[in-house]
This record gives sequence, C-alpha cells and structure tokens, in this order.
Amino acid sequence: MSKLNVNTPASESKESSSLTAKPSEEISYEAIRRALRRSLFFKDHPQFNVNTAALRSDFAMNLEYLTAATFTREEADFNTGKFRSGIEMLLINAHEKMQITVFVYAPAAGSAPEIYETRIVHSANPIGEEEYAENTEYQTTNVYKATGELNVAALDLFWSEHEGLIKYAKQNLPRTNEYSPFCHWQFSHLRG
Repeated sequence: MSKLNVNTPASESKESSSLTAKPSEEISYEAIRRALRRSLFFKDHPQFNVNTAALRSDFAMNLEYLTAATFTREEADFNTGKFRSGIEMLLINAHEKMQITVFVYAPAAGSAPEIYETRIVHSANPIGEEEYAENTEYQTTNVYKATGELNVAALDLFWSEHEGLIKYAKQNLPRTNEYSPFCHWQFSHLRG
C-alpha cells in the first residue's frame, strides 16, 4: 500500500491575499485542527481505507453536507486497461469542502476488483464571499491518498456503501444531465 499526505496552502493572488481574508473571529480553528491531523489511512487494512463513512466522520462531514455525487460500475479505464467502479462525493459546509473518491479496479469486466485507490481533498477556512459555495477558495488544502490490494471485507464494504449511497443520493439530490459536458456529477445541488 502506498499513501501520500500533502499539505498545500492556497495560492496567494491579488484576490486571495491575506489582506482580503476574513477577520480572525470567522476562522474555524476546529477545521484547521481537523485538517492537520494524523494519517487517515491504515496499512494492511483496506476495509478502513475504502470506508467513506469512517473517512467522512474523521472530518465531521456527515451526509447532510453531501452536495454532489457520482457512482460508476465497471467503467473501462483506458489509462490502466482495467475496469473501475467508484464512489465520488463532494461535501460542503460553512467552513470546509471535502471531496472523497474511492475507486476499485478489476482486471476484466465481470471479475472481482483487486485493487483500490482512495483520494481525499479537504479544504478549510473560506477566503472571501462567493455566490456559489462550490466556487469558494480556501486558506488550506490537504490531499490524502492511499492505494493497495483489496480483501473480501473491503470489497463487501465498498459494494454495500456504493448501493446505500446511490439510494441516499436518489432520495436527497436532484439528478443532473448525464450528457452535459460541463458537469460530471450524476446527482448534484451545485448551482455554479
């Protein structure tokens, strides 16, 4: 298993300089503390690394913050020559934005996936006011990534979450135009 944690500060520009940042009383220090926590992933335990519920709860980003989601099943990945199934989620609250992507890869269509790839992008403390929350810039952005081999428990957990989250998204998010070249989300509240 490989894992990667990258702390990347938001790039400074004329629009997002420290001179235009909100006063300190509006900064969420809790969001900063969560952003700088320990590694999220467990070596040799893929069932924890594909568990989106556990990963979301590490950041206190519950499903009520789900803004957009896409689910795939046995989609051909031309870069790897494998077939990929996945869960992609975008969660946004007042001080944070988090995108969770979990993909599992099978060597052939119809065969059981053998490898997983999990990626989390977490941003905290918005800079400035944006009309649409999804367009907001943030003071800190952290990227977490883990890859490895799946076991039976991890694969069962992935498929149960995949089906449960599809059901939740159908009930709570509007369906998007799947043929639109401007939006890759299947279900979305995004307006921008």
